Amino acid sequence: MSKYSKQFKLKVVQEFLKSGGLKRVAQLFQINHSQVRDWVLAFQLHGPTGLSTQYQRHPPQFKLQVLRYMAKHQISARPAAAHFGIGSMATILQWQKLYNGGGIAALANRPIGRPPMSQFNIKALLKKPISELTPAEMRRRLEYAEAEAAYLKKLEALAQSKAVKENKPKSSLS
Repeated sequence: MSKYSKQFKLKVVQEFLKSGGLKRVAQLFQINHSQVRDWVLAFQLHGPTGLSTQYQRHPPQFKLQVLRYMAKHQISARPAAAHFGIGSMATILQWQKLYNGGGIAALANRPIGRPPMSQFNIKALLKKPISELTPAEMRRRLEYAEAEAAYLKKLEALAQSKAVKENKPKSSLS
């Protein structure tokens, strides 16, 4: 949900269009003047619908189109965001940074959230002869053996401490 409602944004834009002055309007509504500028640009290009917040995932081709539009028309991220109806110029700046670093492949949408755990089959690895294991598989098998040994040591230590507690005579306080 957006920090500011659509009605509030519309009121700010109307005040600016009526009397002007980015900083004056920003002080009047106690907001940042750059937000007033963003909302006015969006309103001028798209009308009241430009003030509603939309959370979208854009395909890499669209992102590239925005970056090419900026280069062709020699404009900054702020007017490009207003032109394409993107909520924040920071989004476009991030796309530009990704594109400069890795080309169009870097603009691909990444999955949201944690990556799924790998489905590693330890039973199959343990059945495989050692001579056929790759170095990575050997490392994984060694890690498994070390974890198993540590688990068994801890289990044995817990069993011994429990036995010691049971055999310890209870002291009388009388």
